[in-house]
Amino acid sequence: MNQTTAKKASKKKMPKWLKTLLILVIIIAILAASGIALSFFGIFDMIFAKGAAGALSSFNYYTVSKRDIVTTLTGTGTLQPCDSYTITATVSGDILSADFEEMQKVNEDDVLYVVDSSDVRDDIAEKLEDVEEALDDLNEKKEEFEDLNIVSEFEGTVRELYPEEGDNLSNGSKIAYIVDTETMLLDIPFFAVNTDYISNGCEAKVTFSSTGEILSGKVTEISNLTSTNSNGSTVRNITIAVKNPGGITFGMQAYASVCGTNGIVYDCAGQGSFKYNEEETLLAEYSGELEALYIKEGDRVKKDQIIGKISSENLDKQIEQLEKAYENQKKSLDDLYDRLDDYTIRAPISGTIVQKNYKALDTIGSSSMSSTTSLAIIYDMSKLTFELSIDELDLSLIEVGQKVEITSDSISNIRFEGVVSKKSIVGTSSGGTTVYPVTVEIEGNDTLLPGMNVNAEIVISSTEDVLAVPVSAVSRGNKIEIIKGALPESANGRPQGLLSSKPETESVSVELGASDEDYIEIKSGLSEGDIIVYEVKNVTQNGMAAMMGMMGSMGGMSGGMPSGMPSGMGSGGMSSGQRPSGNMGGMGGNMGTRPAGR
Repeated sequence: MNQTTAKKASKKKMPKWLKTLLILVIIIAILAASGIALSFFGIFDMIFAKGAAGALSSFNYYTVSKRDIVTTLTGTGTLQPCDSYTITATVSGDILSADFEEMQKVNEDDVLYVVDSSDVRDDIAEKLEDVEEALDDLNEKKEEFEDLNIVSEFEGTVRELYPEEGDNLSNGSKIAYIVDTETMLLDIPFFAVNTDYISNGCEAKVTFSSTGEILSGKVTEISNLTSTNSNGSTVRNITIAVKNPGGITFGMQAYASVCGTNGIVYDCAGQGSFKYNEEETLLAEYSGELEALYIKEGDRVKKDQIIGKISSENLDKQIEQLEKAYENQKKSLDDLYDRLDDYTIRAPISGTIVQKNYKALDTIGSSSMSSTTSLAIIYDMSKLTFELSIDELDLSLIEVGQKVEITSDSISNIRFEGVVSKKSIVGTSSGGTTVYPVTVEIEGNDTLLPGMNVNAEIVISSTEDVLAVPVSAVSRGNKIEIIKGALPESANGRPQGLLSSKPETESVSVELGASDEDYIEIKSGLSEGDIIVYEVKNVTQNGMAAMMGMMGSMGGMSGGMPSGMPSGMGSGGMSSGQRPSGNMGGMGGNMGTRPAGR
């Protein structure tokens, strides 16, 4: 084969419909050149007017039967996990362990990373010392605060009160003079030589100088000091305690005798004087206002009884400041303990580790790492969700809990089931139309993955096992035509198909119910097994046939067809109504077929 022949063989054959289109362009160009373009375009308009008015028709028949009618809304979305978490670090240091891998399932609170926390542990040890020191300071000052309470150190009688409530006191001011008059003490001299046979607890007899009355007592103290009396005798004082029947007063004179440890009774070397068993002048230990005084002169008080209270603004402020210092130290310590917890990084949710960015021995807190650096990502894929954008006109049809049928181009021949889990009322408007996000949830799935694009059909309503016919079979007024008599033999017993011509029919009224894109429920007016017929028009195909027929008749025009016209396009061309051969006819059938309107 020579080179020229090879080139010709490599050329593709031109389709017939393209040849026809080129012929039309050539005709229009020639007519325009010969001055009859206007009349030709008039003929062209007439051709398409005739094609629209006299459209070719075909007839479909259908045997009424039962089927399920499912009404759906469709949309697309991208799958997302029901929950996800990006783990970031709030601490710095070397990673000691990271015992997990990508695609591993973990439970909430499982340990993922352990970071070196030696520095923060040292800080905690130092802070513990600071807390203890602050607490000691506070307790010490609170002890001083307790000193603002004026307390009696023994049981006795208030002989004298010095201030009144509201008086301002200075440190050391007298508050009260309290004495114990229940027991009186007699200090009396005995010959020193006899005191060797006298000890504490020895029984004593006391005789009052003025009345001669005798009372019993006991030795409570023997002085170690000796002295010489007016008679030149060496004496030592002994203290005898006597229960006061009520008449003994301070300074009264008396004599005494003591039964010694050897059984001998020894007389005193002279008179002695009574004094109080206990006496105390209470003094203010802080400056301040006498806020309260709980006693009056003559009252008897017990040991450790609070008899008054001083208020000190200065001490109150000091305690308040120390309490704040202590609380601040405690808070700092608690913060360190919380920070210590941050060095053990746990899974915040149960799920699957889909990404692990750091491993053991890596360092967290390097110069290239920010506070938002992702250590790992967890997906909870126990449920997958996606959003559909629903037109405002359809939103009322959506309810939470509706079933959703789901498919994915990534997974062939598998249908999944989901439910509407959320219906939002926060819409987005664009071009005069508002759409609302509706969330769909898929549970218990191991096949679909986050990021996949899915197609969804929300089941709005579902009617099972009802009589139904094609939507195109119902004409205006809810009328349907039933075939009278038997089906033409051309049907060959099929429940539905095309007829070459319309058979004899009877028009009946029907009550309609639910419908989907193709079929509509018949509630009454038809019975199962009835055979109906409906017309299907092909407007585009018929218009093309009329045009081609008119082109074929153009050979009779005045002056005949222009020279150079391709063969086959003269008076022997296709007449109106014939279907053009080749791809053109096929194209017309695909583009123009539509059901007759109701």
